[in-house]
Amino acid sequence: MTLAELKEKLDQLSPVKVAFVARVVDSLSNPPVPDIQHRGTWITVSPEWMEYFSLSLSVHHSSTTEPMKEEAFETAFRNACIEAGWAINPRGSATQRFVDLEVRTGDGQLRRVSLKSTAAKRLSKTSAHISKLTEAAWVQDKRTAKGRRDGMRQLIREYQDAVDSIVMLRAFREEPRYQLLEIPASIFDSARDAPLEIYRPEAPVIPCMVGGSPAAEISIDRSDAKITIKKIQLSACVVHAEWVKHQEEQ
Repeated sequence: MTLAELKEKLDQLSPVKVAFVARVVDSLSNPPVPDIQHRGTWITVSPEWMEYFSLSLSVHHSSTTEPMKEEAFETAFRNACIEAGWAINPRGSATQRFVDLEVRTGDGQLRRVSLKSTAAKRLSKTSAHISKLTEAAWVQDKRTAKGRRDGMRQLIREYQDAVDSIVMLRAFREEPRYQLLEIPASIFDSARDAPLEIYRPEAPVIPCMVGGSPAAEISIDRSDAKITIKKIQLSACVVHAEWVKHQEEQ
């Protein structure tokens, strides 16, 4: 749409609609500037992606003080990929289990990602938490340590076959700040070889090691039939960028 076409449409709007558009335009004129933590990642290498996502955050906060959450994050992420010229699977198309988005970036590499977001209170600056990596109804039927171990091994294998990484938007309420974090699915590698003894409790916690250091913990929650990932060390992940929200957007 040209500027002339846009002006023609604006001339047809009611005063209330003009006021609404003006608020959005004002937010677009002063978007949060990303602090790129790792330059040259598959996301930060694209200025179009970074600019579009920054504008999405700004527009989101032109109408609400609530943090951007999962559905809005997925929409903003997908649209930023489109603006960057990357090929993505159509919304609602059939994909593998666990995957939210398949994107082929400018270098031709296919990336299969799971998208998560969190706005929990008092987020840690050194570790992350995924309250539900996936549902796991099978845990209700596993009454033995061997059954739990075999079920978890199969889940990790299926998850890693389908997902390359988890991209998470973390909204810090106190600062306020957004952080775009990427957790590689390879973080679960060592958990596949966890000894049987770890699975003795009904709700076992399986350590994940990277380079000999603790990187995360997998928790089997029988009460909710889900898998939780705790104590994900940011040092084992990639922090692509951070955005500080402007005071007038809060």
